[in-house]
Amino acid sequence: MKKLVILAIALVLLTGYAMADSGMDPVPETQGIVTSTSVNVIGNFASATELQWRITNDANGLPGVPPLGEESAIYESTYTEDTQTHGVGLMLYDKEMDVETSGQISGQWNIEATKQIAFIGIDGAYVVSSDNIMVDGAADDVHGTELKVICPFATGVSPNFPAFCNRAQAGSTIDMTVANVRTTTTDRFVMPSSDHPVELNHDLRVTELLTDVPSVGFASAYMEVLIQEAGAGGYPEDETLMERIEFFEETSVDGAITLFDKLMHYESGMVR
Repeated sequence: MKKLVILAIALVLLTGYAMADSGMDPVPETQGIVTSTSVNVIGNFASATELQWRITNDANGLPGVPPLGEESAIYESTYTEDTQTHGVGLMLYDKEMDVETSGQISGQWNIEATKQIAFIGIDGAYVVSSDNIMVDGAADDVHGTELKVICPFATGVSPNFPAFCNRAQAGSTIDMTVANVRTTTTDRFVMPSSDHPVELNHDLRVTELLTDVPSVGFASAYMEVLIQEAGAGGYPEDETLMERIEFFEETSVDGAITLFDKLMHYESGMVR
């Protein structure tokens, strides 16, 4: 991610000898949800999106978790977006939302959302907008690496996926009287095989509305990650906490903004 920007931050977390996420197989019946919104208005505006997604291969199903059964896994993901103006302004808003429950490979997403805002407040009016995405996965010593990974060398690393409990979340907020803002949000945790890593991304870009007309106001973006992994050395390491990583970062700006560009990326998997 080489970009000529004043601020470009990318995060890739590696889990070393611990095995990382296995991801989740899709259920037989899959769904797709797509929305597209385009608004050009002088007045007031409000839009909100909320998604909650849970999936497990535990024999007792979602009602039976917790506890998480032996050799079972569960994944949860949430996405929220809320945008509203306070007072009358010129508002241009475009958003594309795509949710796909089938197995996705690298470069494809289970949740994907892009949003573009251009706003000029009248008589002190301002726009507030926030985005948040989270993916959380846990498993209890999932046996049979050869059943989860196509790569023939994977079993040489470990015959199974040791226990793990990993969470990543990221988001951003703006509060501006003049705004030219773009956000891109994606994650993937349902895959046809564990040859593809679990992944989460959130990008925030604030630029000038026009040449020499900066965006004005407050913008902030954050990322938080908690990794808890067992080892890959065989029992009892497969169910013993061997690695813990905690990460948090937040960047904020307030004033006349010519450029604020923050890229946040997380991935976790045996093959990556």
